[in-house]
Amino acid sequence: MIKATFSLPNGTVVTIEGLRDDVQNLLDYYSNAHPRHSIPPKRESKTVTKPPHKAAKPESSADVSPDTLIEIVNLIRSCPEAEAIEKNILEAKSSEGIRVLLPLYIVHEYLDNSFGLTTVEIGAITTELGDKMKVRRQNVLRAVKGSASKYVLGDRARKTGTGTRYTLSDRGVQHIKSILAGNQA
Repeated sequence: MIKATFSLPNGTVVTIEGLRDDVQNLLDYYSNAHPRHSIPPKRESKTVTKPPHKAAKPESSADVSPDTLIEIVNLIRSCPEAEAIEKNILEAKSSEGIRVLLPLYIVHEYLDNSFGLTTVEIGAITTELGDKMKVRRQNVLRAVKGSASKYVLGDRARKTGTGTRYTLSDRGVQHIKSILAGNQA
């Protein structure tokens, strides 16, 4: 096996490795197709249009499945703290921030904090819990940036077009536990 390295006119360095005949055939083919001394054709100037903005979608392939979201909803309704959750959060006039923190608390306490949730996923969970609990995605983001910001941790900086996964901080866990104990904040 031999190795050949060469530079393209645009500065790209290419390294190929293989049998002598194969490498030579490849070099001959591309050197004939693109002679070294030819001048590349001028490009016509075109107006560049931006593609339409796509909805924010997490870059990671670790999307939380719809089954997992339903599992979180079911845990909210059936965990050992379900009665306190119902009394102090679901039936009470809890703030948006507290309603946003609840799914993160369930993931932290009952699913070993094994993954974070995006604003879309938190919105879907609150929607499943009923009209009194429903928080739209935009309002989830507002809460995460505002009233709940001191209780959540993001896996990356917020950026348009990328989904940030949020988890509950230790301070957030203490805050939710105090609310479940009946100390409304």
